[in-house]
Amino acid sequence: LLNLAAWVTLGWVLPVVATLALVAAIATLNLAIGHFVEGKARRAVIELFGQYVSPELVRRMARRPKAYPIESQNKNLTILFADVRGFTRIAESMEPQALREYLNRFLTRMTEVVHRHEGTVDKYMGDAIMAFWGAPIDDPQQEDHALDAAMEMLRAVAALNEEFLQRGWPTLAIGIGINSGTARVGDMGSSLRRTYTAIGDAVNLAARFEALTKRFQLPILIGETTA
Repeated sequence: LLNLAAWVTLGWVLPVVATLALVAAIATLNLAIGHFVEGKARRAVIELFGQYVSPELVRRMARRPKAYPIESQNKNLTILFADVRGFTRIAESMEPQALREYLNRFLTRMTEVVHRHEGTVDKYMGDAIMAFWGAPIDDPQQEDHALDAAMEMLRAVAALNEEFLQRGWPTLAIGIGINSGTARVGDMGSSLRRTYTAIGDAVNLAARFEALTKRFQLPILIGETTA
């Protein structure tokens, strides 16, 4: 009778233990999958946005990767274009290696300024730089941040010119156009190459404002919406 009772008890305990073990295994698996998915999302944010925003913003975004979608969406942005005036003339007067270093110094300083004011560097176009505020991180003060960046860019160029004079390089001047409005922003491109960028009329108008700085001989020209 004792043996029979033991077998009955054992027969009841084993399924319970097996069930508990299965539940624990499923919970552990779900936890592991969750960590994997979250880690993958964090790595995706770092790999993509590390090219465009400051390291501090990347760290902030990596803590909550799901809050910053990569897919394109309509957002209100403030867009900035900065371009070197008379760059063709400058390029013709310099050796290729010196010109490369000259341009790298300029773009590096402009990028540092954009990052200091929490902006996103969209792209370099030869001697020009495009940046915007309002994505991937929402910025309720985007117009002020863009204007502050533009004015610091002018000061940075003045400091660069002192350095360039000491090295026997030509000085430079820039024109900056700024506009605010709705644009399509996100991960875009072909199946071979993609980039995080902004497109739309608001972007085109900012580029036109930059071009008009030459006509009106202004260092900075901003749109009515930004003003």
